[in-house]
Amino acid sequence: MNANPFTFGNPIRDPSRFYGRQQEIRQITSRLASSAHESTSVVGERRIGKTSLLSFLAHPEVSASLGLRPESYCLVYIDFQGLTDITPHRFWQRVLAKVGRGACDEEIAARFAKFSQREAFDLFDLEDLFETVADRSLQIVLLLDEFEYVTQNPNFTSDFFGGLRALAIHHNLSLVPATRRELVDLCHSEEIKGSPFFNIFANVVLRPFSPPEVDQMVEGYLGGTQVTLTPEEKDMILKLAGGHPFFIQMAGYYLFEGKAQGLRDEALKSSLADAFAQQADSHFSYLWSHSSESERITLLTTMGLAHQKPSHKTLPSLENLSRIYRRAALDVSTLTKRGLLVQTDSSYGLFSPSFDHWVGREIAAGPQEQETPTSVETWLSEGGRESLQPVRGFLPRFKRKYWPVMGEVLKEISFEFVAGVVLSKVL
Repeated sequence: MNANPFTFGNPIRDPSRFYGRQQEIRQITSRLASSAHESTSVVGERRIGKTSLLSFLAHPEVSASLGLRPESYCLVYIDFQGLTDITPHRFWQRVLAKVGRGACDEEIAARFAKFSQREAFDLFDLEDLFETVADRSLQIVLLLDEFEYVTQNPNFTSDFFGGLRALAIHHNLSLVPATRRELVDLCHSEEIKGSPFFNIFANVVLRPFSPPEVDQMVEGYLGGTQVTLTPEEKDMILKLAGGHPFFIQMAGYYLFEGKAQGLRDEALKSSLADAFAQQADSHFSYLWSHSSESERITLLTTMGLAHQKPSHKTLPSLENLSRIYRRAALDVSTLTKRGLLVQTDSSYGLFSPSFDHWVGREIAAGPQEQETPTSVETWLSEGGRESLQPVRGFLPRFKRKYWPVMGEVLKEISFEFVAGVVLSKVL
């Protein structure tokens, strides 16, 4: 059998292995190609494909095919991950050195490389340098990965962002930063958050793929092999991964491995589910742990409605979610941007049944973890939790740390949710 075409450890670097994001690419490139050469901010949850997208755009053949030809545009990818102690001077040294190595224009490359070695320079020096770019009718495009390491760094003041904005507006520089949340939400101070720097960007949010995009990606990866998948096997991938490209790769990898071992039917399904759960656990834990208590309540409320008998009142619509939990509308907006919730017609659901199942297992208390009725009564008597009295009999079924969250959900949702969530299966 051929080598496994699915990978899930590193970003996609080979353009031939890049799928989806066509609408996002059009928006980024159309803004770059406009007369104002506008900047765009890429926003997406961890592992959603931000680095792969920036690497795709930075590839010379790809950028040229998108109309960003090398004689007019110089696209430079820079990764700031882990640079927690970087200073503005080191920022510019890194940026200028990268341009010096990557610029298509030899003269510009030489000037930037030499300038990067200076011990000191200010905004006027940078403006003079970028004027040489304008003189040669060239546009520098900085693809800035993990840019939150800059916006959240107290070494970078409003003066730095003001100067960067001036260069981006007046001096043939375009910026495409990628961050986990919107730039304005990733600032180290209110002063920075109010900077006009953030007004120059249009946001492009990376969300999970649609089912047709998932199918295109899976078929594309299998195109160089002799392996074909049945509709049922493709459905396994969708149930595990939803439209999240990282988890699609993961599910595809273990499905391919199972078929390589000659597994079929229930044996293949069981092997895939076990391997996926083991690998995905830490990633699901990250998504859950980086959700606020309010976001968790909205996720659980969505699950609670979805696990009940279908009806107009149990449809996980924005109207029903807001009726049960008043902050749901705000959370739904954030959670859909993060890719944890997806919308189908007028209702919402978690991005994959496997994540739904993981959350159910995470909040459920095992036999050795269940608290006694006395512990519940003591907890309810503290902090004005009288409104949760009607659900006291169900709280021991959940881990104590989730009682505040589950109490809010169980007050409003049928207790069928308890059995539905805890006993739910993926495959």
